Amino acid sequence: MSTKSLFYGVLIGSVIVGMSVLLTAPTSGKDFRRTLKNNQKMLSSTLSQVVTEGKLLTNQVSKSTSLAMNTITKVSSDVKQSLNQWKHEIENNQKNIQKELLTIENALEKLEKAVTTK
Repeated sequence: MSTKSLFYGVLIGSVIVGMSVLLTAPTSGKDFRRTLKNNQKMLSSTLSQVVTEGKLLTNQVSKSTSLAMNTITKVSSDVKQSLNQWKHEIENNQKNIQKELLTIENALEKLEKAVTTK
C-alpha cells in the first residue's frame, strides 16, 4: 500500500465521519458551543474550588501536625517528670525491702545451719 493512497483513505474517511457527526448531532452548532462553554466554566469553577480546598486542607494538616508535635513533646516531658518522681518516691521502700530480704536470707542461713548441725 502506498503512502499516497493511505493519505487519501484517511482524508476521505475523516470527511465522511465529520459529515455523519454533523448530520446526526442532537443539537445545533450554537447550542453545542453554548453547552461546551457552560461545561468549561463549570469545570474551571470546580477545579478552582478543588485547588482552594486543597490549600485549606494543606494548611489544616500543617496546623494539626504542629499542634500534635507540641502535645507529644509536652506529654513526653510530663511522663518523664512523673517517672522520675515515682522513682524518687519508691527509693526508700526499695532500700527497706532490700534490708528485709537480707534479714530473711540471714535467718534462712541460720536455720539451715541449725538444721544441718542437728
